[in-house]
Amino acid sequence: GRLAAAAAARREVAAALAEREGEQGRRSQAGPPPRRAVSVAGVIEYERCPRRFYWTAVRPLPRFSGPAARIGTALHSWIERRSTGQATLFELDERPDLTAEELTGEPGKVERLQQAFLASRFAGVAPLFAERPFLLAIGGFAVSGRIDAVYGASGGPWEVVDYKTGRRPPQDDPLAGLQLDVYGLACADVFGKRAEDLTLTYLYLASGEEATRPVGDLPAVRTRVSRALAGIRAEEFDPAPNPGCRWCDFLPFCAPGRASLERA
Repeated sequence: GRLAAAAAARREVAAALAEREGEQGRRSQAGPPPRRAVSVAGVIEYERCPRRFYWTAVRPLPRFSGPAARIGTALHSWIERRSTGQATLFELDERPDLTAEELTGEPGKVERLQQAFLASRFAGVAPLFAERPFLLAIGGFAVSGRIDAVYGASGGPWEVVDYKTGRRPPQDDPLAGLQLDVYGLACADVFGKRAEDLTLTYLYLASGEEATRPVGDLPAVRTRVSRALAGIRAEEFDPAPNPGCRWCDFLPFCAPGRASLERA
């Protein structure tokens, strides 16, 4: 009797092991769940126009890398190097933006932007972080970003700063503050900062203007970003014509955008 009982118990264990191995095999064949990633710029792009996001990130079409983008990249790099004492105002051995300036019809633009930074209150202050990367988990996505600069002390209040080479957008632009809103959310979620210890600042170097404000309603920011990510997951990529269509690289491919500009 005892032998039969022991054999029955072993059969039960063997059956359980076989069932578990079968489940593991099915999971390995199915593969891990797909990882979803999008940048902060991608979220803003989707909010501006889902079709533009589609042609940028999902099924990319050729784009024109204009001189303004190259100037912006070079200036950000210069500010980062200067923050660590590695840059001078005029770096004569490295002038990658001369052609870009000539193309924009604004010779000397880089120097003017550099001078605007040097005239700002940030010029003589070493940031706590420069070009600080982060990954923010929201709604099954990893939202990636890179903060231009964080000023303050690690255990005290932070001022999160984003440098803009263009002019200040209109006050009624619904997306003007979204980038810094997401940066504030990342500082709270990823770096553990309290909302009351965060200040958000855009520095518009073309005009020398600042736009500084306390961090807003972070749960509302999370909800807004989650809504955009849900649209991406659902593959909702309908065009959303707006005044920015005039400068869109994809306008030749977008009949709704062209029609919107004709009506305007």
